[in-house]
Amino acid sequence: MHEHIVKIKNVSKVFVTKSGSLELFTNVNIEFAPSTSYALIGESGVGKSTLLHIASGLEKPSSGEVYFGKQNFWGLKTSRQSLLRLNETAIIFQQYNLIPCLNVKENIEFQARINRKYNRKYIKEIIEDLRLTRLLEEWPESLSGGEQQRVAIARALAAKPKILFADEPTGSLDEKNSELVLEMLLNINKKYNTSLVVITHSLSIASKLEQCMELKSRKVLDR
Repeated sequence: MHEHIVKIKNVSKVFVTKSGSLELFTNVNIEFAPSTSYALIGESGVGKSTLLHIASGLEKPSSGEVYFGKQNFWGLKTSRQSLLRLNETAIIFQQYNLIPCLNVKENIEFQARINRKYNRKYIKEIIEDLRLTRLLEEWPESLSGGEQQRVAIARALAAKPKILFADEPTGSLDEKNSELVLEMLLNINKKYNTSLVVITHSLSIASKLEQCMELKSRKVLDR
C-alpha cells in the first residue's frame, strides 16, 4: 500500500452559532494516496468544502489531526505550514480566482514563481496539455468559463503539487466544457502522478474517478 500524501485522522468540525453548536462532521478518517483520484460527494451544506479546506491545510479542524506525509500539520510552526501548503498542495476553486491585471501566461506562472518552482519546459507542456497556447496573451475577462477554469488548473499545476484539490471544478460549466475539464484533470492525474481530489454533486463525474466517498450524516462513507 502506498504511503499517504495527506491523512485526516479523527477529524471533527463544529461551528458555534447564536442558536448553539453545529457539528458538520465527526471523527472523519481519510488517507489520500499518491497518484490516485478521489471524488467526494454529498448534499449541499454537509461540509464538503470545509473538509477540503481542512485536508489542504487552509482551515483548522475542531479536533483531530491532519498529516502531510508523516508531519502533523497543525503541530508545526506557521512558517512550516505555509511552506507545506505552497509546495505540496494546490486548490482549484469554482470561482477560478484569476488575477485580472495579469494575462493568461502570467497567471499560469504566478504561483510557480512565488515558490521558486518555475520551469519553462514543464509549464510549456502543461499549457499544451490544457490547450491554452493560443490564449497566452489574453486577459481573464475575455475568456469563457471553460477557458478560465483551464487556466486555473494550469496555474495550480505549474507549481508541481503532490496533491490537487478541486472544489466543484465543473459546477459553473456547461456539459461539453465539464467533460473537457474532467478529461484534462484525469489525464494530468496519470501523466504527472498528481493525486486528485474532486468535490462534485455529479454521480456521473464521481464514477470516473478511482475512489468515491460520500459525506453523509456527519461521516465519510466509501461508495
